[in-house]
Amino acid sequence: MVARTIVTALNNARRSRRWLSDTTGIAYSTLRRKLHGDVDLSVTDLARIAAALDVSPAALLPRIDSTGEVAGPER
Repeated sequence: MVARTIVTALNNARRSRRWLSDTTGIAYSTLRRKLHGDVDLSVTDLARIAAALDVSPAALLPRIDSTGEVAGPER
């Protein structure tokens, strides 16, 4: 879910995965696996990606509604 939100933010910013890799210092092959969901994102990864995309890390995380269910990414 977080990976999908990152890919959407990346597309909205009209940036490539290669750019994100170069900007964050996350190896391209590792970033691809993380965005595909094969490898977990760390808190550090999330912070670096958010900074590169100029968004809050919270904007990339799912929201929990009043019933405790995932409500979607914060906007």
